[in-house]
Amino acid sequence: MGRCNGARFTRRCIRVAVSASLTAGLCAGLPASPAVAADCPDDPNTAGSVDGSELTYTLHTKYTAEWARAREAWNALGKVDIKPHTGTAYADVDATDVDRADIGWSGLWESHDLGSDDIVLNAHFLAAYPSDVKRGVVTHELGHALRLGHRSSPGAIMYCNDTRTAFAPASADIAAYRAVWGS
Repeated sequence: MGRCNGARFTRRCIRVAVSASLTAGLCAGLPASPAVAADCPDDPNTAGSVDGSELTYTLHTKYTAEWARAREAWNALGKVDIKPHTGTAYADVDATDVDRADIGWSGLWESHDLGSDDIVLNAHFLAAYPSDVKRGVVTHELGHALRLGHRSSPGAIMYCNDTRTAFAPASADIAAYRAVWGS
C-alpha cells in the first residue's frame, strides 16, 4: 500500500504527475531556483480535511516522529483536534509514503470526494533531508489538511517550497489558521 504502481494510486499518480508539472515546482522536492521561489504567491485556503472541529488520521508512514511533532505544533493552536482515527468509518486523512525520483515533490496533500484524503510523503527526497526539514514538510502538508493555502514568505511553514526557513507554524501560518478557525 502507498506505492504508485499499486491499484490504489494508479489514477491518482497520473493526476499528481500532471499537477506537479503544472505547478512549476510548488512543493518541490529540491530547493527551487530563485526564479521559482519568487513566483510563490499567497494562495487561497484549501478545502481541507477537517470534519467539524477534528481531524482524524491513519498513519502508514515511516515519518511518525515528524508527524507527532507536526500534530503537536498544530494542536497547540487549540481549535482543531488532530488525533488518531479510532472509528469504523474513514479517517479524515491517510498518511502514506512513496519513493519516487520521477516526481518533483517531497510531500503532497490531496483531497478526495469519497474516503480519506491523502498526505503522501516522498522518501526519495525526504531521506536526504535533515530532521527539521522533514518535520517542515510534514507540518506543511498537515497545514493543507487544516485548510491552509500557500504563503509567499519562506519564513512560513506554508511556503510553497522546501527552502522554507520555518519548521513549525510561524506568525503568518498562525494568522492564516486563526482566520479560518478563529482565535
